Amino acid sequence: MTAIKKFIYSDYLKNASLTVGVNPVIFSVSENKLKVLLTTFDTRLKKLIPGGVILKNENADDAANRVLKETTGLENIFLKQFHLFSEPDRFSYSTAFEQLNDNSYKPPEDMDIPDRVFTVGYFALVNFNTVHPTRGDMNNTNEWIDISDVPELMFDHNLIIDEALDALRKELFIQPIGYNLLPEKFTMPDLQRIYEIILDRPLTRSNFQRKMLSWGIYERLEERKEGVSHKRPFLYLFNKEKYEKAVKQGANFWF
Repeated sequence: MTAIKKFIYSDYLKNASLTVGVNPVIFSVSENKLKVLLTTFDTRLKKLIPGGVILKNENADDAANRVLKETTGLENIFLKQFHLFSEPDRFSYSTAFEQLNDNSYKPPEDMDIPDRVFTVGYFALVNFNTVHPTRGDMNNTNEWIDISDVPELMFDHNLIIDEALDALRKELFIQPIGYNLLPEKFTMPDLQRIYEIILDRPLTRSNFQRKMLSWGIYERLEERKEGVSHKRPFLYLFNKEKYEKAVKQGANFWF
């Protein structure tokens, strides 16, 4: 028997039944608070991070973008893969069915449902005003929760959120991603506030603005912010073309 045949007929493949899914942690900012989008499938169950399995014709990024669109209705959202969660006991379909205590939720006996699921963790950033959570295709309810008020979630989803937030904070020092949480036109104080909310600490205004403008990727407009009592700050745009050009030229965006 060849080595390939030995591998095929060995216990390696017999014991390799599993499903791979994706869980995008969707962050936004509203009322000066960092928020995360959670979903509920049944009031008898704890909340979850939106997610789904990777279909046969998808790669992980395709699946994550599909889940994002199904959850938020948006496309072209900033999305970053940060970790693979693969602990053997991290997820169990049977546990979920047991918690429901309802025979109508149990799968048919002849259905082969793997009891081990890996998930690829992502974090996504969206402008709060562009998302209007509604009931999903599986009659689930999606809602924004303050990051400080996240309850105990199902499975390892609290851990996923904690690690997503840590990854977001680290990425903030490498890439200028904060603008994804703002409208198209924004002020430097608006951008600074986003950084402060995510990092959970104050920043020196003069140092922050000097650093942001030194990158040459924020384009100042002649417009000023309306509806403020003090001196109206200038509005800015994120110039994606300048950013991509700077990246190709090896620019450093460390904050």
